[in-house]
Amino acid sequence: MIGIPKVIPPRSRVRLIKTGRQTPDWRKDLGRQFRVGYYNPKDGLECIWLVNENAEYEQTTDRKSLLKYFAIESLSHEKDFYGRKKRRLGKIPIRSVLTALQHGSSSLHAYEAAKAIGWREDRRSVKSLIETMQHGTRVLNRAAAAYGLSMLGDPRAVPALERVVNNQREHPRVRGQAAEALAHCHRRKSHQVLLNNLAEAPREVRFWCAYSLAEMSEPAALEPLRKLAEEDQRIVRGFWPVSKEAKWAIRRIRAAGKTRKLHHRLCIFCSPARRRRT
Repeated sequence: MIGIPKVIPPRSRVRLIKTGRQTPDWRKDLGRQFRVGYYNPKDGLECIWLVNENAEYEQTTDRKSLLKYFAIESLSHEKDFYGRKKRRLGKIPIRSVLTALQHGSSSLHAYEAAKAIGWREDRRSVKSLIETMQHGTRVLNRAAAAYGLSMLGDPRAVPALERVVNNQREHPRVRGQAAEALAHCHRRKSHQVLLNNLAEAPREVRFWCAYSLAEMSEPAALEPLRKLAEEDQRIVRGFWPVSKEAKWAIRRIRAAGKTRKLHHRLCIFCSPARRRRT
């Protein structure tokens, strides 16, 4: 490729954008950002080490595969390929990750930034994520912020997530993502919020409320879920009909065999006693 050096310099930033038959294990890493690490004299310049968000040498590739499966986002000007007397690469600053989430121009970049925040378990970013979810300029950024909050599972985000689910002026995609997030971190009031929105017009909201109520083993959801299972054939983009999700939710709630009282006593989010111990 014109403009790309024969040896990709260390500290260059790349992003995995596709996979193939030869790289099936990379599917779970689509969208992730890596940096090219310093080369190992024993391996030579043909073996490219990829450094992850936490500054760990995670996997290797070669120049041909790098150019085929990765997008080069920036080329460094590093001249020392082996990093002699150089400091190790540090973690990607959380600010840059938050910037990608808040202002990323594609869902892929925004969601991968949210994943990076989740992998780090950096709870200092909770307030920024809440602010983006509620006031971000674009739907994709607000939805990615809700996804990031679901990965962190911080109780401070629960009231904000509930408000987004209830906000009828918000885009269904964002409301649905917030409803899904409540499955991973919620309180007693969250059950009723999801129940109230189970019959909402936007299919995405109904779909993810059904999912979260199933994860909460909420028996009060059985009757409205039966109605959705019988009548709601609308398909949620990228998934399946609401009716299919409702049928799954019914089976899961029945299999759990828990009552509302038992869930509130055992759930690490709903039970004050359990929450104090965690």
